Amino acid sequence: MSQLIFTDHKTENSIGFVGGGSIQMPNNIWPKIPDTNINQTHLCTFFSNFFRNGSLAENKNISIFISLENHFLGGVKDSLTSKYTVNQKNDLAILKEGYSKVLIYDHTNDEELNLSEIVLKKKFFEIIPDTEEYMEKEHVFFEENGMGLDISKLQSIPYFEQDIINPSPKYQFYLQLLEEDIEKDFKIFQTGIGYFYVDKSIKKLKSGDEAGLFFIQNT
Repeated sequence: MSQLIFTDHKTENSIGFVGGGSIQMPNNIWPKIPDTNINQTHLCTFFSNFFRNGSLAENKNISIFISLENHFLGGVKDSLTSKYTVNQKNDLAILKEGYSKVLIYDHTNDEELNLSEIVLKKKFFEIIPDTEEYMEKEHVFFEENGMGLDISKLQSIPYFEQDIINPSPKYQFYLQLLEEDIEKDFKIFQTGIGYFYVDKSIKKLKSGDEAGLFFIQNT
């Protein structure tokens, strides 16, 4: 299974959520936009059942944060989103600047934090069983293009707007998010796609450690 569907409310099958400014995490690790005192925007959070192999402990979550700033003409400034845009492999170096962050942490039972400067609409997501029609489309598309379909999906084969990106073997592709599934009007990915690569050693990571890479591509 790989296709994601989005719901307004949490269900027993939810494996995480996008948007929403409130999450249960220690307040001292919420990332800020580099060289500013502005909090990054919470993009999404994954529950332990997001990882079907049980590699994420039940008392831990992983959250992705991105740097966003409102543009006076509407939408967000591409000067910031370009800081985590990876259109070719050499661009991966820019992620070290910290304009997008993937953090693992012990989720607390205390009151949720709400620290995002820009808050996206909250939606939960879950996996739906792959149909024969979907599998056939994915297979044909891969045969013709060497990539998977351009849908929001868990694992499977990513689709790239530009070059195919293969980071260090330390990381594994885990999630592809279409902008239209998250925010149709705000252009948080500049009409592109978001990609999450998890650090394969998440079992060894401590609360507050970086747990992967997140970047976008657009045309």
